[in-house]
Amino acid sequence: MQDSGAKTAPAVYTDVTRENIQALFSDISKQISQASFIAIDSEFTGLALSDASLEFGFNTAEWNTRATDMRDMYKAMSSVAKTHALVSLGLSTFVPNGDNAYHVYNFNLLLQEQNTHLVNPASISFLAQNGFDLGKQALQGIRYFSGPNPMPLESRSANINIEGELVRKVLFAMIQAKKPIVVHNGLFDLAYLYQSFFGPLPDSYESFVFDLTGMFPAGVYDTKFIAEKLIPGTASYLAYLYHKSERDQRVRRDQGDEALAVKLTKILLYEKSDVETKRKLQPKKKQDKTKSDPKRTEEVEKKQYKPYCEHFAAFGHCMFNDRCRRSHDINFILDCQEKEASESSAEPEAKEAGPDAQQNGKRKRVDEENAHPSKILKALNINPKKVPVSRKSEPTSLETTKLDDNGNNNTTAYHTAAYDAFMTGFIFASLRIQHGEALDTLKNRIYRMGRGAEPLLIQASAYASASTTYHQTMKLIDEISNREPVIEASEPPAN
Repeated sequence: MQDSGAKTAPAVYTDVTRENIQALFSDISKQISQASFIAIDSEFTGLALSDASLEFGFNTAEWNTRATDMRDMYKAMSSVAKTHALVSLGLSTFVPNGDNAYHVYNFNLLLQEQNTHLVNPASISFLAQNGFDLGKQALQGIRYFSGPNPMPLESRSANINIEGELVRKVLFAMIQAKKPIVVHNGLFDLAYLYQSFFGPLPDSYESFVFDLTGMFPAGVYDTKFIAEKLIPGTASYLAYLYHKSERDQRVRRDQGDEALAVKLTKILLYEKSDVETKRKLQPKKKQDKTKSDPKRTEEVEKKQYKPYCEHFAAFGHCMFNDRCRRSHDINFILDCQEKEASESSAEPEAKEAGPDAQQNGKRKRVDEENAHPSKILKALNINPKKVPVSRKSEPTSLETTKLDDNGNNNTTAYHTAAYDAFMTGFIFASLRIQHGEALDTLKNRIYRMGRGAEPLLIQASAYASASTTYHQTMKLIDEISNREPVIEASEPPAN
C-alpha cells in the first residue's frame, strides 16, 4: 500500500490491476497449481451494517454479525457480503523448495465491483489510514460483477467482461488445484470470496458449509483459531503472531533444529531506520512525595513502566491510534516481553544465589548489553543508524512502515491484502514445523468473532445438501477445464 506524505518501505508482491491481469493470469494460475498451500486475505467495504439510512428500509436487528446462533450470524454475514464489495484480494502461494523451504509468490489483486454497493465509512477510513490507495482502486481496479451465476452480467465494455472472467478464474484455479487454503479469522474472507466470484451465497449456512467442503476438499485452516488452541495465553492477532513466528524460527535455526526457510521471488534492498516506528521515549519520573527509599522507588518505577502500549500488545489496536504515546511496533513489543520474561525468571534464582551472585549477574547483563545493544536501548537512542533490512539470502519481511515528517510515528501498516496473506501463510508454515500433525485436528474450524471457543465447522452434514449455486458453478468449472489446456507446472527458480 502507498500512503501519500509517508515514508514507506517497499513490500514484495505483484500488484495485479485491470492493466496487467491478462498478462499475469497464466503466472498466477501456475503458482497456484504448484503451491503446497495457498494463503488468502481480502479487504472489503464493510464488516457490518450500522447507522444505515432509513430510506433503505433495512431491519438492522437482523444484521448482527456477532450473533450467538450460527444461523442468525450467517444471515447477517450473508446480507453484508451481498450488499458490500471486495476491494482487494491477496494471494500468497507457498511453493515447496525442499524440506521446510518455500518459494513464495505474492499477488495483490486490486478490485472494483461494478454492482452498486454499500460502503461503510469506518471501513473506508480504516483502509485509507493504512495506506490503501482509493484513487488507484477507482482507476485501475479489476472490474467485476458480483454474484450473478453461472456467468457475470453482460456489460457494454468488452474489457470489463474479460477482467471479470479472469479474476473469477483465479478462484476457479484455486478450486481445481485442490490445495489447502489458509486464512486468519477468515469467515468474512470466505463469504466475500464466494459471493464475489463463485455465485450468490446460499440462503442457509448449512448449504454454505456443504459447498465449502466441495470447493476446498483439502481443507481450510484458520491460523487465529489454531494459535488460540495451540499457544493459549498469547495474543492471536495477525501481526503479533507473524513476528513471533519469525523469532521462533530464528531461535530454532540458531539451535540447529528444523526451521522454516522462505525465499520471495522478488527481493528488494532498501534502507530503513533501526528504530523506524519506535517513539524515542524517556520514562517520566514520578515525584516521590513520601520519604521512601529513592533507590527502591526507582526500581519499582522501572518495573512498572512499559514503553509499549499494553492494549495494542494484547489486541492489535488502540483507541488513540497515532496519538498514543507508547510504541505499537510489534518487534519492539516482543523485545520488551522477552526481556520481562527473562528478568522475571532470573529474579527467584538470584535471590536464592545470594547478594554476590546478584551483583555478578548485573555486571554480566551490562556487559552483554554493551556488546549487543538491545532494541529496547536502541529505542531510546536519539541518532538511529540506517541499516539494510532485506537481502536476497535472507527471509524477507513485507512490512510497510509509515513515519511522520519527524520519523516518529509508531504505527505500522499491516493491511495490504498481499502482505496479510503472506503473514498468514508464514504463521501456518511455522506452526506446521512446531506442531506437526496437530494442525490437522484443527482443520476446517473457522474462528468466529466474539465466539472464539465455538468455531464454524466446515463439515458436510447428512441433513444438508449443496446449493444451486454450487451445482451451476462447479459445472462451469468443469466445462472450462475441459476446453482449456492445462498449465504445466515448471520448476521453481534456482536459489
